[in-house]
Amino acid sequence: MIHKWLREGMSKSSIARRLGISRETVRKYALKPEGYVPVISRKPNENLVDEHLPYIAAMLETAKTNKVEIPTTVIYDEIVKR
Repeated sequence: MIHKWLREGMSKSSIARRLGISRETVRKYALKPEGYVPVISRKPNENLVDEHLPYIAAMLETAKTNKVEIPTTVIYDEIVKR
């Protein structure tokens, strides 16, 4: 897309504004061959809630069995207590 807009005469600044990225990023990709796809090699971040999922699932299952609702604030408070 950057190459196309540059060929159409659009400035790097206007491309940067349109895409919400810096001019330097536009410049970096303008120097790459057209069709270049960056390889992103980072591991996914762990979600802070992941370690609490079994506990939350158990709480929700108990609530479902007892036909009661648990507000999210109560779930949060229970996790903080642990």
